[in-house]
Amino acid sequence: MRLLKEHVDKLVFNHRSGILFARKPTIHFYPEIEICPCCGVKLNVRKTRTKTVVTGDIGPFRAKETVLECQSDQAVFRSEALWKLVPFRCTFGFDVIVSVGMALFVDCRNNQEIMRDQAAKNVIISERQISYLGCKFIVYLAIAHRESQFRLRESMARRGGYILHLDGTCENDSPHLFCALDGISELILDSIKIPSEKKELLVPFFQRIKENYGSPVALVHDMGKGIISAVEAVFPGIADFICHFHFLRDIGKDLLQEEYVALQKRLRKLKVRSLLRQKAKYLENKICVDSRTVEAIKTGIETGQCETASLQHVPLLSAYALIEWAFEAPYQSSGYGFPFDRPHLDFFRRLQEIRRELSTI
Repeated sequence: MRLLKEHVDKLVFNHRSGILFARKPTIHFYPEIEICPCCGVKLNVRKTRTKTVVTGDIGPFRAKETVLECQSDQAVFRSEALWKLVPFRCTFGFDVIVSVGMALFVDCRNNQEIMRDQAAKNVIISERQISYLGCKFIVYLAIAHRESQFRLRESMARRGGYILHLDGTCENDSPHLFCALDGISELILDSIKIPSEKKELLVPFFQRIKENYGSPVALVHDMGKGIISAVEAVFPGIADFICHFHFLRDIGKDLLQEEYVALQKRLRKLKVRSLLRQKAKYLENKICVDSRTVEAIKTGIETGQCETASLQHVPLLSAYALIEWAFEAPYQSSGYGFPFDRPHLDFFRRLQEIRRELSTI
């Protein structure tokens, strides 16, 4: 009984540590058939091979695979179950590749964080292997997307067609990542990396979309000359619309940018932010900052329910809270960029509100 209890305790400890087996197990894999489907002859053993496999569910184990061969036509048969777990000539399973890829590109985690997360699952992996599996994840994702094109086309056809949204993004002199999106299902149909949005570079991309998904019922894009010319060449006669977002953004820049830049320069020249930070630091050293009271004051200002009497009761703490509230102006932005977001104007308006509140304290 004592030995049994020790064995159970060891299994429980290994389970809590993310280790399913105390020692690396050996799992046998065989082909799912024993008779050749072509000639009906019984298959013979060609060879047996062993490889180390690491999956998220089991951890590391030895996969011992028996490979069969038909003596009649020399056809080779392997275990489909093994190749559903791990790619050919690869150590890490598909589940580990997906887990690493999602952590890298969706959760934006770095290699060291991923190493720690995987180690908790008994998957020991190096930073170099994480980068390599990240690349494999992108390749497999691209292949899966390409193999799903027919089903995507059928799905969009059942909805009555698709609306092709076209847009590109880049930073400074980097290449443009140009994407094609169905505006109804919001599915990415295709993407390409190109040096610029010139007509001769976009035409082959648009032709590929047309070949894979057919002609759209409408198009939506910005007012780039290259896009407009390429659309006219590949999709003649299709209803073509300018994106309202891009249209309003361009108009907003024409109407508001000059005054907005002047406001930004004025705030910078007066050193408003640095002076307020100095004042906030001074107040922190002079008073005991009560975070609950500070949050209550900021909430009262936001909702318009901040009473003058309450500010007068704790004047220094109120001044500190007002400064903190001013620096939270960027949180008003929605993330669409100028002219929809104007954080410097929001900051200036909060300064005006602070001036009115301070005059009553």
